[in-house]
Amino acid sequence: MLTRLVNHMIWIFKGVQVYGLVGKSGTGKSFRAELVADKYNIEMIIDDGLLIKDQKILAGKTAKRAKGILAAIGTALFASNEHATQVRQALYQEKFKRILLIGTSEKMVRKIAHRLLLPNPHKIVLIEDVATKEEIDAAPRARNSTGKHIIPVPAIEVKQTYPRIFFDSIKIFFKRRFHPVRKGHFIEKTVVRPDYSDRGRISISEAALTQMVLHCV
Repeated sequence: MLTRLVNHMIWIFKGVQVYGLVGKSGTGKSFRAELVADKYNIEMIIDDGLLIKDQKILAGKTAKRAKGILAAIGTALFASNEHATQVRQALYQEKFKRILLIGTSEKMVRKIAHRLLLPNPHKIVLIEDVATKEEIDAAPRARNSTGKHIIPVPAIEVKQTYPRIFFDSIKIFFKRRFHPVRKGHFIEKTVVRPDYSDRGRISISEAALTQMVLHCV
């Protein structure tokens, strides 16, 4: 309790704010993480057990490498002390003001913040705030039919550490809609097939991918 209080005060003293991106599983949260980060000038992202900055994995391990659903949930929640400690230490070494935690509920986001000794969320962003109903409805269908998931980092970041689950990569032109003076640029995301997913078709739904791309541009 004392350790958490001390860390909480340290983050507050540094002016760090925690944001949460919340949505049901498979609704496209990882795909839209950069969109939310760009809107709120967020430098760091926690997604499925990974600490990400500037599209690079700084620390952690992906829940998408877990052997089963329960193990994946545990990884995403930093249930392992070793896992949580590694990411905490990486956070202490970085200079940042805002961090985005991705979860399936506000409760999950708060649990992640608690495990990483971060302050309680300053703001919760719902997936419905950054995606249309049609896009949200299409995302689970694509995942269920293909067994594919997105990790918001370039392929090289995933290939080196998790070659077994790597499937493909996609590049999208990212227009800075919230900061028009900044130039748009291409961002790369990695498509993976977790060990625990069903072995379905070997391609992403074209309609679902088109919808996600159109939303980002």
